[in-house]
Amino acid sequence: MKDYLRDLKLLKEEDIIWYIYYFIVTFAIIANSFEEKYIYEGNKKDRLNGRKINVVLLIIALLIYIYYVIIAIQDLNLSKSKDANRQRIAMERLITTLVFLVGGALSLYTELDDNAGDVDLAIF
Repeated sequence: MKDYLRDLKLLKEEDIIWYIYYFIVTFAIIANSFEEKYIYEGNKKDRLNGRKINVVLLIIALLIYIYYVIIAIQDLNLSKSKDANRQRIAMERLITTLVFLVGGALSLYTELDDNAGDVDLAIF
């Protein structure tokens, strides 16, 4: 596939991801409202609802990070036949996406491991 066709395809996919981020932001605000309600009223059900939403959002974000890692690996493979500068940039992009992936996985693990519900993560 020609480079520009691949780039156009990736841009269309990225547009979808931006819509997903809109969904994430909207539901993160809803989760925060449950947290706020829990702080004021002390109802554990509100805390649990907020945490459930956060877990779902973290899983979605993790899937997005995995997608970006796959794209970065493809870019690295495609850049091997190109100049050294493109290859360096592709490697930097891969490292960056891997860091986001690890951070997302650790955030999800922390949210799932916090049985008492005492840890508040600023996840986005």
